[in-house]
Amino acid sequence: MTFDVISKPPVTAHDWALHRYGIISPAVSISVGEKISDILAGQAAQVHRRPDGTVHRYNVATLRVWFSTYLADGFDGLKPKVRCDKGTFRSIDEDSQEIIIRQRKLMRNMSVQLFWETLHQDELLPAGTRIKKATMHRFLKAEGLAKRAAGPARARSKYETPFTNDLWIADYMHGPKVLHEGQKRKAILCAIIDDHSRVLVGTRFSLSEQVEDILTVFREAIVKYGVPKKIFVDNGPSFRAGYLREVSARIGCTLLHSQPYDSPSRGKIERFNRTVRQRFLPRLPDGQTLTLDELNDRFAQWLHEDYHHRQHAGINKMKPMDRLFASVEFTQIKRMSEVELDHAFMGRLVRRVRNDSTVQVNSKFYEVPPEFIGSRCDLRFPLGKPLDLFLYQDDKPVTRIKEVDLADNARFHAHRIKTGVIQNQEEQS
Repeated sequence: MTFDVISKPPVTAHDWALHRYGIISPAVSISVGEKISDILAGQAAQVHRRPDGTVHRYNVATLRVWFSTYLADGFDGLKPKVRCDKGTFRSIDEDSQEIIIRQRKLMRNMSVQLFWETLHQDELLPAGTRIKKATMHRFLKAEGLAKRAAGPARARSKYETPFTNDLWIADYMHGPKVLHEGQKRKAILCAIIDDHSRVLVGTRFSLSEQVEDILTVFREAIVKYGVPKKIFVDNGPSFRAGYLREVSARIGCTLLHSQPYDSPSRGKIERFNRTVRQRFLPRLPDGQTLTLDELNDRFAQWLHEDYHHRQHAGINKMKPMDRLFASVEFTQIKRMSEVELDHAFMGRLVRRVRNDSTVQVNSKFYEVPPEFIGSRCDLRFPLGKPLDLFLYQDDKPVTRIKEVDLADNARFHAHRIKTGVIQNQEEQS
């Protein structure tokens, strides 16, 4: 004889809330002469059957919390809270997670056991980090990287561009904690390397990996080393932003993206990140948290004194700076003026013009021409100069706008632009 077995439905948060309310309900609907404390104490003395079938005796403090929560948030407040870190791996910090994912993509042909052994034996993880094998397996499974890659690895050809500025490669790397406004924050390195010379043309630690960070480093690199023919990046949000595409178009640079999850294609910048972890981060003082400026100063000094002037096996044991100077003699470096760079590296805001012919930006009011009243206007500013606002129309500069002068608001204070080039009013007269 067979039976149809019907499994019990899973216990939900709603069930737990009903259970909790059933225990504290006598205190909610208290009668005259009763005390809430006495009722809760009586309930705490009893054994209660829980929704999952187990029995439990709650202490008075727990019942008081439920009672207060119910009064403040109602029935929904009694539902169990989901842990904010559920699904995360607290024993694996962000740096280690980044390294594990990157290295696993390079070693997909290994079993998890061999991969776990390789990470620790080759000291690829941050100093002092030791991860349990079971934790590693669960983390890789959650990332979809536990199984070996199917089939042989894709064949690759070793490449190198013939001249400096033929190709730049950019990437982000999570760095150490820094002290910022009294709190410890994660510093993130944005770096751009020249493929031919291996010189780091642009670097900066910041507190984020937004498009503003890559644009700032990109602009500073162009000022110092000229405009590259191509720049190669991954598929991160900041690299996919329209701003970076627009900047590349304005300066005449081709923006290239690697295939998703294809870190080896950007091997030179990945190798540099590894060098930073092995040679620079261990030099930082123990027990001392640097500020962001101090970290950047130490990093710039390390690049100048160590990395750029050490023989590099990847370039026939030449020093990166020597190879850069040797290549410059055989190629033409494209330069751009500060005005041209300001026009190319523009931040953008969209604001609706008020009836008094003003727009509000960062709690300040700026005057615009009256013909734009009621319309949404395109405001732009040079990167790093948020107070230098310019009004654009059809992707062309119209006028520079100024903050409202409350003492002399009868006249319009703006400098007209002639033939698309920003000029001061004094220059036109």
